[in-house]
Amino acid sequence: MLGNLLKNIRIKKHRTKSSIANTIGVDTGYLTHIENGDRQPTVKVVKQICKCLDVPYQKFLACYDTKVTKDAQDYDVYKYTAEDRILLVDDINDLHFMKCPPGLNSVSFGIRVNDDAMDTIYEKYSYVFVDFGTTLKAHDIGLFYYNGQILIRRLFIYGKTHLSLYADNPKYPKIRIGKKDTFYIIGKIVQ
Repeated sequence: MLGNLLKNIRIKKHRTKSSIANTIGVDTGYLTHIENGDRQPTVKVVKQICKCLDVPYQKFLACYDTKVTKDAQDYDVYKYTAEDRILLVDDINDLHFMKCPPGLNSVSFGIRVNDDAMDTIYEKYSYVFVDFGTTLKAHDIGLFYYNGQILIRRLFIYGKTHLSLYADNPKYPKIRIGKKDTFYIIGKIVQ
């Protein structure tokens, strides 16, 4: 996944492998091997690449040794990766700090559920835990950015081009992601 993510961001930012290689002092062939998934870069090289592309490196490190599912490849998950986005906390006085729950060592942060859209699984005002680096497959529950809203919903994939978000609670409408929508996958909700 790391190589695919790198390639997608590089193309979005209109950068060539040779320009990145020259900037960070590695061989262009080495970047080709990384993008093809033949080589794993060191953490130092990952950080240098991110600095060169001006993106936070946490997303890269989170997906360092993960594999992409067939579903994720089909819907081109990289198109919906928020590689240059960070979460913003509005009120520092409302932050909480807790020990990571046992067995959830991949989580990046916890977030409070603010509605009853997923009430068959999560109660309103309970906490869920988000793995920032995991790709989602069909029917996974994730944290999404959709047209200015942060939502916890279930991802549905139709063919290679259609994505929808569903709430488990039927009072919430299904959301079909359109080409004009601003949509990012923030992470997977893990239990």
